[in-house]
Amino acid sequence: MKFFFFPCSIGVRCQTRERYALAVIDERGAKRLRSGRTKNKIVFWNFPIFRGISYFFLGIWALLSAFWDAAKLSPTVGEGVGDKISGKLNVKKESVLISFLLVSSLIISLFLFGYVPSKLSFLLIGMSMNFALRNFLIALTKVFLFFVILLILRFIPAMQDLYKFNGACNQVRLRQGSSLKNDKLDHHTPFNVLNIIVFTFLLSIFVITCVGISLAWHFNILVNLAIFLACAAVSFEICYFAEKNKWTRVLAVVTDFFVSAKPNITHDEIARVALNEAKLSTGEEKVKEKEVPLSSVLAEMQTELEKAGKYEKSDVEWIIATVLNKSRAEAKLVKSFQPKEYRDIMKATAARASGKPLSAIFGFVEFYGLKFDVNKKVLAPRMETELLVEEVIKASSGKKGVEILDVGTGSGAIAISVAKFTKAKVSAIDISKGALSVAKANAEKNGVKVEFIESDLFNKLKNRRKFDIIVSNPPYIRSLDIEGLDEEVKNFDPRQALDGGEDGLDYYRAIALQAHKYLKKGGELFLEIGQGQFKDVEKILTDNGWSDVSNKKDYSKIIRIVRAKHDKRK
Repeated sequence: MKFFFFPCSIGVRCQTRERYALAVIDERGAKRLRSGRTKNKIVFWNFPIFRGISYFFLGIWALLSAFWDAAKLSPTVGEGVGDKISGKLNVKKESVLISFLLVSSLIISLFLFGYVPSKLSFLLIGMSMNFALRNFLIALTKVFLFFVILLILRFIPAMQDLYKFNGACNQVRLRQGSSLKNDKLDHHTPFNVLNIIVFTFLLSIFVITCVGISLAWHFNILVNLAIFLACAAVSFEICYFAEKNKWTRVLAVVTDFFVSAKPNITHDEIARVALNEAKLSTGEEKVKEKEVPLSSVLAEMQTELEKAGKYEKSDVEWIIATVLNKSRAEAKLVKSFQPKEYRDIMKATAARASGKPLSAIFGFVEFYGLKFDVNKKVLAPRMETELLVEEVIKASSGKKGVEILDVGTGSGAIAISVAKFTKAKVSAIDISKGALSVAKANAEKNGVKVEFIESDLFNKLKNRRKFDIIVSNPPYIRSLDIEGLDEEVKNFDPRQALDGGEDGLDYYRAIALQAHKYLKKGGELFLEIGQGQFKDVEKILTDNGWSDVSNKKDYSKIIRIVRAKHDKRK
């Protein structure tokens, strides 16, 4: 298991085998972070039994470390007895206080979960009956009293946030960092540190009482300690394997109910901040006082977008890179943001959550490494169209004097990208004056020369004009399907750039019928098509004398690109 979570009353510690990150929310409601290298690691992870004992003590240490680190992030922590002791012993203050907390916790636990249930059990059961039966009944009584104490603790206000943060840890781990609601019980899970500790105490109380060893006091301690460690190991393995199946995970509610509670958005977000920081932090960088850490921004953006059903990791990266005016690669190196940058990022995130496409939010898109201004007059180019550009560039590379025609250029993305990365002479046609004005501005902005012609398909081209390659990404949505498209598509992209007629194939028929007249001998046609359209487009092409029809799939394994030559003898 890669990430381990340890809750505290105001936050969450997420730990890997190399480093840890603690995210807390202070009394002012601000998120605060602390990260560093992990000093205490789980040993013998690949060895059952041993790993359980290691995890039990690491878990207690990490819990206490989380409480201590959370206290240090609070401005109210001052000098005290811990400073004097650490000075005299020449050890770190953290070690002194955590050790003190550890010993105190063990004493309180033994008193609450050992001494108190034992005394009450003996008073209730007495000493007169059969040894084995008496011990068994006493063990059951202790278990019952154990649950009563857990139930009382659950209603103590100071413990409630601890349990909610524990629920958030479970939730984030099961959802792999997502904030979406999948299951009503996904804040309950067997494999969490509080549940394993409870399970260990529960099992050890029952077993030690049933065994009822009665030797010299020091032998009693050793034997009971051995039983306790065995119970810790067994509890770990039970919880570890119970989590692997959704049905056995339901059994966790029996014990985990007492140590996990349903988190709210803030608890969930803090757990994801800790997870993000553990993933991103090297343990060396420091976030300045007024800056907002990347891990916190990512969690907030994810919450906002997932609630609206708009979460895409690529969108998050683009928003951050655009606000910072950096490339995506450069933006990934940024670990914190100035307050204004943070506000701009969240403003853009809110706009994206409301249904606005990124092109409408920022007024441009990034395509094939270039920036293109877009508006409602043109269709914003999609990532899959980059494959079409890539195929055209490959087909023209290494050739001299190549002439290429882009049919229905829109923003000019295809024509300009091809012109930028080849030595070809590129022309582009479109029926829309508004689209051509956008395309011309984009060509100038990207420093390329493209001939733009206002034409309804090939109508304004002279018959003598011949090209080596004709490329097109025509409208291919069926007319009746347009109203069912996402709001961000039908409300922000021009209908003319979407509507492909009754069956979505009108433009393919027109191109297949006319394009060969404008191709040189051996010239090729490249088309982008919609999902499930290949067979129909292939038939349209072959019926009109095109041959060598081939296809290429996009990143989602959907046939997206069609390539063909024309046999003019047919």
